[in-house]
Amino acid sequence: RSNFKMGTVEMIVLFLLNKHDLYGYQLTTLIKTLSDGDMVITESTLYPTLYKLLNNGYISDYEEPIGKRRVRVYYHLEEAGKARLSDLLTDYQTITIGIEKILSTDTLPEEI
Repeated sequence: RSNFKMGTVEMIVLFLLNKHDLYGYQLTTLIKTLSDGDMVITESTLYPTLYKLLNNGYISDYEEPIGKRRVRVYYHLEEAGKARLSDLLTDYQTITIGIEKILSTDTLPEEI
């Protein structure tokens, strides 16, 4: 389950950032809320993913002041990230269709 989750975090983060610029805590909260608690992404999973996306040029970050002494780091989806998201969604849909076909099989073909 952990490996599957790790592989989908990048796609989910890019998908959410395609909707709106968000900061880390927003991302973790949205993922948990939108999945009805089925997916809980910890900071130890989220931030390495964000740093990887930043290093690859898929997202950028910027700081916004909150209050007098604090800043919040927001993440923004770049054009390269939109292309990456499109590729990931295509792969996800293809894999999901293949898995559904396999899991809906009642009997195996006689010739294997």
